[in-house]
Amino acid sequence: MNLKTMAIAINIVTAFFTFALSFASQAATLKISPKGEQLLFDQTAFTVKAGEKVKLTFNNTSSMQHNWVLTAPGTADKIAQDSITAGAAKGWLAIGPDVLAHTKLVDPKKTDTIDFVAPTKPGDYPFICSFPGHAMTMKGILTVK
Repeated sequence: MNLKTMAIAINIVTAFFTFALSFASQAATLKISPKGEQLLFDQTAFTVKAGEKVKLTFNNTSSMQHNWVLTAPGTADKIAQDSITAGAAKGWLAIGPDVLAHTKLVDPKKTDTIDFVAPTKPGDYPFICSFPGHAMTMKGILTVK
């Protein structure tokens, strides 16, 4: 193999691995909004891979403030209650070890995008809106496989 052929082969191999790695590092893209003026999300279920990078965009299309909060299994109700206690000064969110990812409190007609890594343990992870009174109906499940 001459030098020119070897250089071409190296370039092809490098291009292949660069292309393959770009797919491996792409994040799952999730989009969610309130369902009109109802206290509901327009999506109540998402599925991602364990440890996968996730990009979530919350588009608040309603006339009320909302957020999106991913919680550890079995903790959504407690986080909702603790978030009321946290108060408006803390964006109605009690941040702690059971809050796995969250948007900011999003004003009406505004958007927030977050990047996070999905939990590494497969299971069902609840998500809620922690604004007072919203978590009872604004909820869903992020399934990690």
